[in-house]
Amino acid sequence: THRPGSLGYVWGFISEQFRCEDGQCISASWRCDGTRDCLDDSDEVGCPSPSCKSDQFLCQGESLCIPNFWECDGDLDCEDGSDEHQHCPGRTCSSHQITCSNGECIPNEYRCDHVRDCSDGTDEKDCQYPTCEQLTCANGACYNSSQKCDGKVDCRDFSDENNCTKVCLQHEFQCDGGVCLPHAYVCDHYPDCEDGSDEHSCTYETCRGNQFTCHSGYCISQNSVCDGENDCKDNSDENGCESSSHHIRECYPGEWACPESGKCIPIGNVCDGTIDCPGGEDENNSTKGRYCDVNLCSLLSCEYQCRMSPNGGMCYCPPGFIVDQNNTRNCVDFNDCQIWGVCDQICEDRVGHHQCHCAEGYVLEHQRHCKANTSCKIDEMGHFQVIFVWKYLNCCLLAFWYN
Repeated sequence: THRPGSLGYVWGFISEQFRCEDGQCISASWRCDGTRDCLDDSDEVGCPSPSCKSDQFLCQGESLCIPNFWECDGDLDCEDGSDEHQHCPGRTCSSHQITCSNGECIPNEYRCDHVRDCSDGTDEKDCQYPTCEQLTCANGACYNSSQKCDGKVDCRDFSDENNCTKVCLQHEFQCDGGVCLPHAYVCDHYPDCEDGSDEHSCTYETCRGNQFTCHSGYCISQNSVCDGENDCKDNSDENGCESSSHHIRECYPGEWACPESGKCIPIGNVCDGTIDCPGGEDENNSTKGRYCDVNLCSLLSCEYQCRMSPNGGMCYCPPGFIVDQNNTRNCVDFNDCQIWGVCDQICEDRVGHHQCHCAEGYVLEHQRHCKANTSCKIDEMGHFQVIFVWKYLNCCLLAFWYN
């Protein structure tokens, strides 16, 4: 027997392992390591409060220690942003700004303008909005008749420039041929204007470590590489991948394979009223006898749970597990380390999930990314050990020159 709702596995147990409350066995070293390895999280219950070394900072919302010099450096290294709190030095707002209750700074003119700019909404509290004498923006702010369709944005929701003759708005770019495009299309590595004027005089940024650089120079997430979608628009993220008309990758946990094409879609998109599979097999089709319901769930005896599908129901699994192809009512562990870019450097597969690690000289950030520990160290021979991150290299070189 096993607890209702849990996976029906019988786990072996040896002395060097920890037994979860549901009977699952994990490595004893995983107990109280800040990562939930048991499906019921019992390996992290009753653990002492995490503590960091004197030269480290403890992120408030997670059991993560980061170097002290990452605090108040302008980068959000903690998931909850607690290393960039409002008490960081130099965070005083100027005389032209107002201070939100959480420490954010916004321009004075944003006070009581019908737009919530402070994340906590304090800029729109206790406001006495006037009655508009001429025209009213869609968000409730006032503007004059002379400002309607004058080519300048006076309403922050752009409603004063809507339904006007062809004049590009402030948030748009006008091609040399007169066509208006969103500013987001400018310098994005793709010519959207027929004359290519949206890509003239551009300075392109270098892609970050957790991104893939397309042949055009465009940056996409590493998760988008070899996923069967042309995210680069020039197909460079799919060139050389095993996924092709001859091979369809195994779907990840939380995904569903379209029966005809093999394309993987989020399981929540099945029977949601919108066609996601190329052949539409994820939705109702009376001609082909497909109807979204759960009539077969009582017969499937799913190990975890059953959900609606066009075939009358299907078994699905908790995060970190996939349906066993040899017995579709059972769940088996999925090796998360197969997912491209799931970890920056080192991936360790665990039951139901994975753990990321970093090489020496790097510190794990956001449970996934590896950030160089940019402090300079001296080895036993008196030589400097430098992590080559250009942003911080000068301090090491200066120290080397001085010595």
